[in-house]
Amino acid sequence: MTMERWCIYIDMEGFSALYSKEDQILWSLGEMMLAIFRIGTRVYPSDPDRLFAYQTGDGFVVQSDFHESSPLRAISIAVVILRHVASTGRYARAAISEGDIADIVGCYPKEVSDAQNENRVVPLGMGLMTLFPVMGTGLIRSVGVNNLGPRGPLLLLDPRFRTRLPKSVPAQLTDKDDHAPLSVDWVHINLPLACSIQAQAGLPLVPPEEMEKKLIKYCRQYTREDWVSSVERFLQIKF
Repeated sequence: MTMERWCIYIDMEGFSALYSKEDQILWSLGEMMLAIFRIGTRVYPSDPDRLFAYQTGDGFVVQSDFHESSPLRAISIAVVILRHVASTGRYARAAISEGDIADIVGCYPKEVSDAQNENRVVPLGMGLMTLFPVMGTGLIRSVGVNNLGPRGPLLLLDPRFRTRLPKSVPAQLTDKDDHAPLSVDWVHINLPLACSIQAQAGLPLVPPEEMEKKLIKYCRQYTREDWVSSVERFLQIKF
């Protein structure tokens, strides 16, 4: 049996299109960061449940400390983050897989490694190079799952989780191919663990009806026709 750790890759949808047009998308990214911070500090602050998170541009990678036979905790954490971002009127997309994440600083050229400071910043004359020293199969696979899924603000799972999903987590294939990602309806799913995480983290509860209205409004406001079929099929929201 694999001993790989679960890995959530979550990023803002529509970030590149909205970045130059509004401040809201940056605020929503900040709220994503806040949700991850609170879950890590208030809900899972210590062994064996502690979390590791890394920012990757307009998103984050969140990984467990140890292998978990059930993906329930990862799914619940992703649901909470997606819902919190949705409460801001902007949306994220998450993909969950398994694998390792390692520090790859040892692969950097010695000249670069020797020049970095304690914050992993390397001077470039009067400029700066900031290093992101994390890589591994967990990040690669979760990004791969994200890239294979349909468009839209979805919660996608690596199909390897199919036989290990608890009955409380209904999921559907996103394509006829058995190797296609699975999708979970994060708007309507009733997960006691997600509710507990949300309460402990002090994140406000947003009713599904409110998330539906906000998402419909967003799709119409920004003409996201490429989202509509996915939202209707995988999030059970009718336009």
